[in-house]
Amino acid sequence: MNGATLYLVFGLPGAGKTTRARQIVEGAKAVHLSPDDWIVGLGISLVDYEFRFKLQDCMLVHGGSILRAGASVVVEFGSWSRAERESIRQVAVREGATTELHFLDAPLDELVRRVRARGGPDAEALATDVLLGSADQFERPSPDEIALFDRYVAPDDPWHPAIDLLRDRRGATGTPDVRSTGRAPGGPSRQG
Repeated sequence: MNGATLYLVFGLPGAGKTTRARQIVEGAKAVHLSPDDWIVGLGISLVDYEFRFKLQDCMLVHGGSILRAGASVVVEFGSWSRAERESIRQVAVREGATTELHFLDAPLDELVRRVRARGGPDAEALATDVLLGSADQFERPSPDEIALFDRYVAPDDPWHPAIDLLRDRRGATGTPDVRSTGRAPGGPSRQG
């Protein structure tokens, strides 16, 4: 391992991905890779998926270079499918970095409320077309997917770098922590 970590933050619109990503960026001193920032900055619609997917591919190549240099990255894509999340995880594997999977979630009506409340030119399209029209296509992580990551932070789990550092090294009881990943470091999966 090279000391770098790829933090994959994912969930539906309004789930709190950006809030969590910013916490990690600040606490872990990581580089934030978010297509939304670039898309809005370039004056492109958040629901221009052809552009979004091309940009995300470029960002992952860049993320691999950052990891190779020994710095950590926070990848904040929607990452609706397991296949997409695995593709992102493989970037870290190739570069010898550790991986953390951060899944953020809330009830659908709350997600719609949050998206509409934060506003913006694409808020109604995100609420109506994406959340109300397509949320059933979102793949939540399964136990076997979670077990592929070095650490998992579930929707209701808080994240704090000092706590994570202690937990990752010894666990709260002085033994390896298996709550977050379902496995002790280097050990078999609890789910498997």
